[in-house]
Amino acid sequence: MAPRELAIGIGDACVVEADHVMEYGHIVSIDGETQTAPEGMPRVLRRATMQDQTMAGENQLFSKTALRLCQEKINEHQLDMRLVRVHYSLDRSHLTVTFTADERVDFRQLIHDLAAETHARVEMRQIGARDEAAICGGLASCGRVLCCAVWLREFDNIHIRMAKSQGLSLNPVTLNGMCGRLKCCLRYEQACYQDLARGLPCEGSRVRCPEGEGCVQETRILGRKVKVSLDDQRVMEFDAQDVFVLGNQPLNKDNTQP
Repeated sequence: MAPRELAIGIGDACVVEADHVMEYGHIVSIDGETQTAPEGMPRVLRRATMQDQTMAGENQLFSKTALRLCQEKINEHQLDMRLVRVHYSLDRSHLTVTFTADERVDFRQLIHDLAAETHARVEMRQIGARDEAAICGGLASCGRVLCCAVWLREFDNIHIRMAKSQGLSLNPVTLNGMCGRLKCCLRYEQACYQDLARGLPCEGSRVRCPEGEGCVQETRILGRKVKVSLDDQRVMEFDAQDVFVLGNQPLNKDNTQP
């Protein structure tokens, strides 16, 4: 949040207070005219001076040095953790070490060593694999920059059932993103697949179609097609509108029969 009297616009460099720590950054968007900042929202203190900008540039060099130091200490103490980023606050009084780890890590000695070397308050911040990908960035298999590195800020739950309902191959190579977890786009497209699946018969249902009766072998949601194994051993594909469920069997996604 920025007070009106600062007259700050998009792109302006400024000094903010986040979690009681001074940080340097640029304004990327301005929302509304509210004077009450939501809880946890960084507060803009002032426009950045030339001195602030110079210090911010120096901090990038100091952070690289601290990164090498931190990695050396991790190796020295044989800690099972992967270093992602080391960041200094604007006044270099606060050093944030971001890392990932599969299990709990005892980094008390690491904090002690870093604080003695850098003379800063050290904060260890453990993140997940998706957060790591957001920080490191990269290109997804679609050829675009990772969503988490550009605009995605919150990660919804994603499970393998989404891939099954979308008819995707359950191959981890194609389903997993750079973070090693299921791709976030499975969540984006799930609602569309659920809408298109309404009214389609479930696999195994007894149905009547133009060529006779049989059991549903497979459904193609996007094409609205149903593959049926007929009672005479033939396997044929029909438009969903030409296939009718027999008896009181449920349709896909618990929808009622037509």
